[in-house]
Amino acid sequence: PPGTGDAQITLAQSVPVAAGINVTTPQSVSLDDSRRSLEMFNKLHIPVAGIVENMSGFVCPNCGEESDIFGAGTCEDLAKEYETEVLARIPIEPGIRVGGDEGKPVAYFYPDSQSGKRYLQAAELLWVNIMKFNEDGLIGNEAIQPTTNGVSACSTH
Repeated sequence: PPGTGDAQITLAQSVPVAAGINVTTPQSVSLDDSRRSLEMFNKLHIPVAGIVENMSGFVCPNCGEESDIFGAGTCEDLAKEYETEVLARIPIEPGIRVGGDEGKPVAYFYPDSQSGKRYLQAAELLWVNIMKFNEDGLIGNEAIQPTTNGVSACSTH
């Protein structure tokens, strides 16, 4: 989100969901929105795989130095509060915009960039968490999905 409205709830009730990921920025107003989305995941019995802090710093294209222009690390307490982890802190880096405009994802075409490395880190941790949720029997949101004749709308049977 920021929204936790009908579209998000309908999606959660309409398709199988393995896990939720919360994407936030370091600003406190964004953290308030994140709390609402994390509460929605909890109410819908969707395990939270982690939080990604977007716009977490700016990487200068000239010198490569990273500056925390919006703050950084503010989602650590949020992750602890919701018993999850920070998957990655993704900085603003011109390569992300360029890659997006050219259809070249930074993690694939520039894996050695700061952002590329952090996206890959997030993906690896996400996969580890999904596998753990699966082993623990936490994947499956059938309980909140509408049913027809006692069969979940997402049933594979």
